[in-house]
Amino acid sequence: MRKLLIIPFLLCTFSCGNFSGEGSSNSGNSFSTKYFDQTTRGQVTFYTSAESLAVAYYVPELENGWYRCAVSENKLADIPPNSAVEISYKGKTIKALVTDLCPVADNQEWTSKSDYYFDLSDSAFAALEDKVKGHIYVDFKLIPYETNKNIKFQVKDGVNQCWLAGRFCNMRYPLKKVEISTDGTTFKEMQHLSGNENNWYKIEGSNLMQNLTFRLTDIFDTTITTTKLNSVQEKELYDLGKNFN
Repeated sequence: MRKLLIIPFLLCTFSCGNFSGEGSSNSGNSFSTKYFDQTTRGQVTFYTSAESLAVAYYVPELENGWYRCAVSENKLADIPPNSAVEISYKGKTIKALVTDLCPVADNQEWTSKSDYYFDLSDSAFAALEDKVKGHIYVDFKLIPYETNKNIKFQVKDGVNQCWLAGRFCNMRYPLKKVEISTDGTTFKEMQHLSGNENNWYKIEGSNLMQNLTFRLTDIFDTTITTTKLNSVQEKELYDLGKNFN
């Protein structure tokens, strides 16, 4: 299946503003947790290994035995980026992490189906069934991502003291809300971008390249405050010292 390639993130030029107060945001995350509570039956397809490299979300590495998959754009409100999925088919079970988006525009034949959920990597599909099938019905549920690693933050290229953007990985549960502080006390919510920029968070202000602490809330409303980053550089990946239980 063909999927949309990553659209470059556009950087706007503006003057530094003040970073103060709790502030409001148009992040608008309202992810449900219903797929954690029940096993659901639905259709899946697969995409080629070459296409699987063009991921919209960010996972520097996967734990042993895990696969990648794309979620149908129509299911994104309930199955957000970095969701971990357990998929069963004819006595076989695999685990996959949502690292990509199967967009309506490019895949309307499938995304328009109410029982269509995932576009699996070819290796994930092959672990369940011969690829000649093309599509199959599976049973799935969302589970915690099984990792012993801390959450990490990758800084976007082109950032500066007035503009910061980045994305998170290795969460046991998907994120619902991201807040940031430059003094360890006052937190402001970062804007969660949408569409094919999903999993990116940005904020405008001043002095945004040092003394950064994140307050992360997962979809179960559990909140953790991460270790402070004394300074950050564009494109670099930073260990935040914690993960959700």
